[in-house]
Amino acid sequence: MAVQRRGTIFPSKDFDAAKAAQALWKAVDGIGTDETAIINIVSSCNNQQRQDIKQEFLKYYRKDLVKEFKSELQIRLAFDFKQLLLSLFMTPAEFDANCLKASTKGLGTDEKTLVEVLLTKTADELSHVRTQYMQKFKTSLEDDVADDTSGDFRKFVYPLSRAKRSSSHLVNSQKACDVAREIHTTFTEYRGTDTPRYDFIGFCCSENYRQIRTTIEEYEKLTGETITTFIDREFSGDAASALKSAVKCAYCMPGFLAERLHKSMDGISTNDDTLIRIIVGRSEVDLADIKKEFEAKYNKSLESKIKSHTSRHFKQLLLAIVRGNADCEQKWE
Repeated sequence: MAVQRRGTIFPSKDFDAAKAAQALWKAVDGIGTDETAIINIVSSCNNQQRQDIKQEFLKYYRKDLVKEFKSELQIRLAFDFKQLLLSLFMTPAEFDANCLKASTKGLGTDEKTLVEVLLTKTADELSHVRTQYMQKFKTSLEDDVADDTSGDFRKFVYPLSRAKRSSSHLVNSQKACDVAREIHTTFTEYRGTDTPRYDFIGFCCSENYRQIRTTIEEYEKLTGETITTFIDREFSGDAASALKSAVKCAYCMPGFLAERLHKSMDGISTNDDTLIRIIVGRSEVDLADIKKEFEAKYNKSLESKIKSHTSRHFKQLLLAIVRGNADCEQKWE
């Protein structure tokens, strides 16, 4: 049985794309920009409805709304607010494709972002992302991942990028016992020999999360050690970090993402990219669950953390998404 997940943003019941487009035009036309109106409009509806607004905007004003935000408003909108706004008007697949491209392009790989995005998407979601990635960047996601990674870390992220994780929610208890025993046997008895050991990396990026969790529980009962101890002993660097992230997702994906959000605001500077990526990307998936996990882990609400680490309209729009639109009334005309 699939886990029921709770987002914060839902389709607006009284949505009118034409009225929304007209209200946005009023907000951006002229000398000044009405950021509060923009925030009220984009946070009051879900992604599909924002796509409808884009179509109506083009129909009425013969202008691309996204290009308006990028060009004419370049000076008038703060960079962080504009980046958040642009993200909200991308389709989910386009948004994820952009995040993955950003994690692999340039001089170095952003391994944590790459792992985060790949681990938190279903196989079906990743299939759509892969299609969008190819259309937009004229290369495959797996080719970029392979070119930009190496060693055990590549062995982990490459199959994930090909959307190879099982979509099943079933658990095979006997298989879990057998695999736990094989992991223990091959990593102890075969150490220092040429005999292949169990492909733990392949297991973590191909099995469904419930099967992974059950197998880990069997391993820990069998050996008396935690799976984290095992990973730290047998793997290192980015591969070890990625495997531990997979374990966290197997137990509680919202908890894993809450931890990522906390780290993005834990220090002198705030990682705006991570804030945008998780809050936008999970707003219609499980952001309500992430909020709950955040407060349980850190004894502080996600809203209060955002308030103290962000500012101005960027903060206001983030908070509007985190609070959600379930009780939102249309406040614009």
